[in-house]
Amino acid sequence: MRLRHSFPIAAFVAAFLAVPALAVSAAPIPPDGIRYLALVNRAHDSIDRLEVSEPGRGEFQEVALGEAVRGGGDSSTVELRGAGCRYDVRFTFRTGQRMVYENVDVCGLQALRVQRPPRDQLDLRHATTP
Repeated sequence: MRLRHSFPIAAFVAAFLAVPALAVSAAPIPPDGIRYLALVNRAHDSIDRLEVSEPGRGEFQEVALGEAVRGGGDSSTVELRGAGCRYDVRFTFRTGQRMVYENVDVCGLQALRVQRPPRDQLDLRHATTP
């Protein structure tokens, strides 16, 4: 029995099994910079408007919501167009009050859960690191 061949075969098998694992972990680059963001509204009020901006720029662009995302757990998926993964996301509730989540990594999220802060904290910036 020759043992000298068992090491190269074992190394080949280990390398062969590692390649698919690397391929699965790499996220595909979306065509045309389109990303989809699932929103779950855990707040009490409906979200009537959604806007995004590059982090820290404050130049918000409206994102088409279609219908309002009702409070209490309603969800919606929106299309974001841009080259990056990180955005400041601003929500406007049906009451007219606004809330901003800063530096949200939309590429690393399954869903963005919007939580309603206490009334005295609305219109303030809330940093999030999902």
